Amino acid sequence: MVIIRYSVIVLLVLIILAAVVGTPLIVKARGEGERMYAQYNSYTRKVLAERVALQPHIVKAEYRIVHPWKALKLFRIAIDSNQGEKFRRLNILDANMFLFMKMFTFFILPNYNYNLPMLSVDIIFIGGKRVFVIEVIDPARIEDENLLKHYEKLRAWKPQVDTLEHAAVDMEWCKDIVTDFSIHSKADRSDDELLFSIYTSFLNTYLDMAEHAQVLPPEKSKKVQEGMEGYVNALLAKGGPAVDVFKFLIGPDKQQEYVRTVMFGVDQ
Repeated sequence: MVIIRYSVIVLLVLIILAAVVGTPLIVKARGEGERMYAQYNSYTRKVLAERVALQPHIVKAEYRIVHPWKALKLFRIAIDSNQGEKFRRLNILDANMFLFMKMFTFFILPNYNYNLPMLSVDIIFIGGKRVFVIEVIDPARIEDENLLKHYEKLRAWKPQVDTLEHAAVDMEWCKDIVTDFSIHSKADRSDDELLFSIYTSFLNTYLDMAEHAQVLPPEKSKKVQEGMEGYVNALLAKGGPAVDVFKFLIGPDKQQEYVRTVMFGVDQ
């Protein structure tokens, strides 16, 4: 009994020490994440307000904030969802994970009547570390002058992107529809200025491309719709970091509904 009591006391002391030592680090990491999120969020909203006419898209109440195990405060994901003439869905997500991780997510699903790709952005802040992902997803692959012109502007960032550490991802199943200038990188706070410049360029170039996009004939519009719905179906079937998180948080049935109706908006 003495040994057991001694062991329990030692364990409690270790837990207390870990909390004392770890709490300042968690607070610092969380603060840095909040500051970086605010930079991306405020810039994005400013640009959208200046350039795009948007209306709110009403999200089902239970999905506006995904906050399982509230008492533990480990996960909280809030969404602001909008739509516009050329955008079927435009989402900004605010995610807190494991107390010390902050994620900025921005996603555009275009109106199927226009030849535009999806734009998917995930930027994770973990203390001084960054995971920086921007994907331009073009399942229809309908070439036109507008796309080619703006794709070349985005591709011009490749030399700077190549200075960052590459983040390995399983892209085999979608390598033909995720553009070659999409970004999957790891970085740290010393790269913040470069990362922000890349993001602002991608955002504004995409909006330039959308501004000049013309209405498609019905057969091509159908091809855009089928391509984007097919991508989401495959993503759910094969799995991926973002969709798998929701499977873990809210279960497989609600994950399907969340991904299809809220995250990507292929279902209304």
